[in-house]
Amino acid sequence: MTQPDGAILATQPRFRPRIPRIPARSSVRRVHLPWYVKLLLAYLAAITIIGKGPTYLGVPPLYWGEITMAAGLLLIAPQIKRTDFLQRSRALTIAIAGFMVLGAVSTALSVPRWGMDALRDAAMWYYALFYFIGLGLASQKAVANRVWYLLRTFWMLALVWNTADLLLQHTLSQSGPIIPWRGVPLFFNARDEAGQNLVLGAMIVLCTGTLSKRPAMRAVLVPVALVGLAVFAASEGRAMRIGVVSGASVVLLLSFAPKGIPHFNTRLLKLAVCGIPVLALAVAAAPDRVVKLTHLDRFAEADPYDPEGTAGWRLIWWQRLYAEVMKRNPAFGLGFGESLHVYHPLLRDSQEEFVVRSPHNFNITIFTRMGVVGLLLWITIVAAGIGALFGRLWRGSAGGQPYTPERRDELTFWVMMLVCTVVNSSLGVLMEGPVLGIWFWFALGFASARSFSSGVVLRRRITTPRVEDLAGSGLLHPAQAIP
Repeated sequence: MTQPDGAILATQPRFRPRIPRIPARSSVRRVHLPWYVKLLLAYLAAITIIGKGPTYLGVPPLYWGEITMAAGLLLIAPQIKRTDFLQRSRALTIAIAGFMVLGAVSTALSVPRWGMDALRDAAMWYYALFYFIGLGLASQKAVANRVWYLLRTFWMLALVWNTADLLLQHTLSQSGPIIPWRGVPLFFNARDEAGQNLVLGAMIVLCTGTLSKRPAMRAVLVPVALVGLAVFAASEGRAMRIGVVSGASVVLLLSFAPKGIPHFNTRLLKLAVCGIPVLALAVAAAPDRVVKLTHLDRFAEADPYDPEGTAGWRLIWWQRLYAEVMKRNPAFGLGFGESLHVYHPLLRDSQEEFVVRSPHNFNITIFTRMGVVGLLLWITIVAAGIGALFGRLWRGSAGGQPYTPERRDELTFWVMMLVCTVVNSSLGVLMEGPVLGIWFWFALGFASARSFSSGVVLRRRITTPRVEDLAGSGLLHPAQAIP
């Protein structure tokens, strides 16, 4: 029996176009990461979980951090050209570029006199290159989502490692093979960065929904986080505790944002409501013992007029440096390479191999080495970076689209981390080296780029094309068409 023209035999199967599958949300863990992204993540994991020790790995003066930076600049930062992130954050980018140009010129002028010491001190400005690496990485959304997933894991591991280290009285951080060219063990940390990362890990566990779908892991890590916060509160460091309180205070201001309180803040408030009364009762019951146990007496000892105390020790140094800069070059400072310990009366004659070169305040170091111009650029970076990030969170949207709860929690965490780092570094030297210097600049770029996206996953609706359209397009022969 013949069939009408243009028809196909009834026994022949109809054409079924192939419809691509849409990946599930859980596929973020299956995103392929290039080797150079893995190199960056390995470095961030090391300095987050362990601290300062791994930063000395390499062949001096070429360390692991500089190798990671070179690979990131060549292979990650160029991804920015596919986006308009630099245009959107123009003030911040111009300020960072100006800060780096000033630093490069000052370093070039200092090298003939101070040699390798000038390049060593220059890390405080050239680590700003990680801002562009952070931007480039965040421009690849699928990769950036996977990176954010892993970064949270690093901080949770830092919580476990550093809680154990504090409970064991720094036994872990004093272990591992000795790095011969620095004389410290591989697992060494500078205490303040370890304490900060411990708290940030606790915030990931307690104040975000990271473990909401992993009840078994949450049941283990929540008690660890509470113990970690307790041993952190009892630790000796003042700068890290002031930094944590400052970061939490800035974040809590977002509770008054017009778009409603972020989930992160809700959980942080609950933690404060539960924790503060317990601490108050403990102080009321045994004030002397609690003060001694938590080292709160160290804050009382911070008398700026006592030259033997650490506050007075710092103040003397800062005053001498200010006077020297104003005498020699107020606009552009003293340059790089000269060890600043010579301007402290108690340090100038020190014969230590690794004498403290900087005045335990990143802001003062910038002013001393780069003058008033450098300090103004740094203030602009903080205002245009952290301030703008806070402003976007306050508005609660990107491109007119509200942030998802997950993206809002992420950005709230970044604000706390950045504020904590700046304040912590205002009483220490951690941002002048890689352990917090690289982290600050990378986080500033990564978080800034992430704040321009609401976090909503857009999915195209896949429809089955009509057979006659396929025939007209040449993808299906007219003889195969069904009338």
